[in-house]
Amino acid sequence: MAAAIPHSYKKDRERGNKGFKERSLLYWLSLALITVFLFVWLFQTGLFYGYTVQYEYALNSALFWAGIMLFVLSIYQAYHWKLTDVSDALGLWIWTIPAAYILASFHAVSSHYASSMIMLNVMYSIFFVLAVAVAKDKLGARIIQNGIVLAGYVAVIYCFMNMFGNAYFRDAVMLSDQGLRLTSVFQYANAYAAYLLAILLSALWLLMNERKWYVVSIHAVMVVPLLVSFLLTLSRGGLVVLPLIALAILPFFRFVQQICFFVYAIIGAIGALLILEPIRSLTTRIFQQVTSDDPLQPALLSLFDSDSLKGWLIIGSVSIAAGLVITVIQRYVVPKLEQPTLAINKYRIANLFIPIILIIAGLFGAILLSGNNLVSRLLPVELQTRLQSINFQQHSVLERLTMYKDSMKLVSDYPIAGAGGGAWTILYQQYQNNPYIVKQVHNFFLQYGVETGLIGILVLSVLLIAIYYLYIRQYFKQNIEDRGGYQVFYIVSVSILIHSLLDFEMSYAYLASVVFLSLGGLAAGLRFVPSLIKEKALFGRINQGKTRLIYPLVIGVVSIVVMVSGLKELNGNRQYMATLEKLQGTEQVRFEDVMKPMNAALAATPAHPDYVNLKLSLLYQAYNQSKNASLYEEAKTYLELLKQKEPYNKESLETEYNQYITEGKLNEALVVTERSLRNNSWGINIRQGEQNWYERAIGLYAELGDRARTDNNKELNLKLWNQAVETYQQVLTRKESLKSLPKGQMQGEPFDITPGISLAIGKIFAERKDYKAAAEVLRLNAGLQSDAPISRMIVRWYLAALQKLGQSDQQIYDAFTARFPEEKTEIAKLAASI
Repeated sequence: MAAAIPHSYKKDRERGNKGFKERSLLYWLSLALITVFLFVWLFQTGLFYGYTVQYEYALNSALFWAGIMLFVLSIYQAYHWKLTDVSDALGLWIWTIPAAYILASFHAVSSHYASSMIMLNVMYSIFFVLAVAVAKDKLGARIIQNGIVLAGYVAVIYCFMNMFGNAYFRDAVMLSDQGLRLTSVFQYANAYAAYLLAILLSALWLLMNERKWYVVSIHAVMVVPLLVSFLLTLSRGGLVVLPLIALAILPFFRFVQQICFFVYAIIGAIGALLILEPIRSLTTRIFQQVTSDDPLQPALLSLFDSDSLKGWLIIGSVSIAAGLVITVIQRYVVPKLEQPTLAINKYRIANLFIPIILIIAGLFGAILLSGNNLVSRLLPVELQTRLQSINFQQHSVLERLTMYKDSMKLVSDYPIAGAGGGAWTILYQQYQNNPYIVKQVHNFFLQYGVETGLIGILVLSVLLIAIYYLYIRQYFKQNIEDRGGYQVFYIVSVSILIHSLLDFEMSYAYLASVVFLSLGGLAAGLRFVPSLIKEKALFGRINQGKTRLIYPLVIGVVSIVVMVSGLKELNGNRQYMATLEKLQGTEQVRFEDVMKPMNAALAATPAHPDYVNLKLSLLYQAYNQSKNASLYEEAKTYLELLKQKEPYNKESLETEYNQYITEGKLNEALVVTERSLRNNSWGINIRQGEQNWYERAIGLYAELGDRARTDNNKELNLKLWNQAVETYQQVLTRKESLKSLPKGQMQGEPFDITPGISLAIGKIFAERKDYKAAAEVLRLNAGLQSDAPISRMIVRWYLAALQKLGQSDQQIYDAFTARFPEEKTEIAKLAASI
């Protein structure tokens, strides 16, 4: 239970704030480090963690920066830390989140990803405890909140620079079959939409709670650009969760503010809709012009280019006009409305009036926008299409539901501590209902549950429930004039977390860091002393003498570990990239020159799967050329390392399989194939365009069975060919199951009876004198005639099988023999021999 903070404690808190300010170096240094992070690392693709090595350099740089911040904090806490209120208790509890990942790592399915997620969650915890310390002072809270919002404004302006040809960041502006879509620094429209919602709603809050007119006007002017950007993301998820987020934040607005919220949103929406189509058309034309010659070397436009200037004038004039109207209303009209509405504010449910109206208006608006009417026709065609496609039978909804169900299967196998960091991307193909390639669950809480199990969900739930419950309780007990100093933290964290129910925004370490920074900020604003702290003598002893130094000492040690780990990983990243540069260079390089940075990368991070896989590939290539046995033995050592540390690694399976095929070791290749199929229910190959593992297995069973027949080993021949047919039946069963998918759901990756499967199984049936079955399976790909040897073999065996049945397919026969006259003889010879 928590009790209201006593008057004497308020004085202690005020003295604590003053003491922090007096230590100006630590105070301003901490704020400066946070601010630099907010503005700089946003532009590193939002620190996306995509389970690929290309994103790791920026992540490790951010990790090192976080270590510096924690080290600074540990010095401050050595002088000032005490366990005195709920925010301090939450500052301790936050470390249970990385602890949950540490626990999961003991039986993690990937050693590397488990370690990476431990460190990322340590970074999130660092931002939380930083906010707890700095934001206890209202000045610190104000600076951080404004930093979050202003960084968002910079990202929006930068996106407009990309739209109008003044800057170029790959995929910040995208042209796809869905039309123009904005992604800004995130390179993913839905992540940008989630971020824009958080910034837009924060901007509306700030402009209604700022006293200086010029500050109000800055936020007011940004309403139109934020809305234009949000609409041009074409994010259906953003549109779906917007009413939910609005319902979560509107009760915190006073009655007159709720009215203003809608008035300002409508003013901004009118301005945005008026210019949306001209902006979209102009951006499309500019983007095509900028990237027409070479997307990798864009031809940027001057700010004074006619098209570019036109774009800036359109967005600038409408934004300023809308901003002026909003500023005038806020400065001159709202004060006159405050007094008449005071009586309404006295009702306990006054803050729910507008949210209830919002529900009704939202339903009415959804009906309007989803139909073909005057309102929907105001929108660009692409946006109309996206809106009208929002329904529960729409493919992205059905596919998400499938992933959610598949993730629950995974959780049921790792229920207590989870399967460790990266578990979904490693294991999902073992559990998937249909063939798809998605490295993210598209739901933060489910992905978190997959990785940390019930223990992780428990510690996260305790944190979120405690913070939000206590904050909401405190907010509505405070005087009106004391409210709102921490509300941007609430808006930002709630907006992104709600959107993360439908997508993977929290896989962007920048957004996750901002969420935990906001949660820490909320915790810092709590003015409760838990009874456990107040009454137990244990906590009194913690706050006295050398015992008090344990926590600062521990986080100091953690900061050093984080910095050292970040530096090691950075060095490994640099050496790995240097290896790739040498391999991709135009000049021929010696094997020893390539291996020097490669070995340095592995020295920094010995079990990094991407590093080990690259070295493994290089060793096998060198061995295949030189037949140097020492290279082969070294490759085997690294292969065993991967099997031990990354038993489910798909890239190593590819490398091992290809090497055995190159050496002609088909039995060993079959073992690898069977191992892959045990962990890959649809046999999907991670390298697009290469053989499905089912096709590989059937081909190997058929070939090895044929060799056994040649060696007169009838028992082995029967066993292998039976396994080939059984595997073929599995493929047929899986293919048939795809017909049960809902109509709107896409199958995912291609899964069918491939030419390789047709030929292998057709030949087995033909050799067993089952010509009817042979003809049926070969017919599936006999119509795909080409110059490829496999295509000719399929048609040859198909026509030969028909001849054995006394039948023919005259159309295919005539077309085939007209193209390849010599096949008449080959078909006849084959028919005579089988």
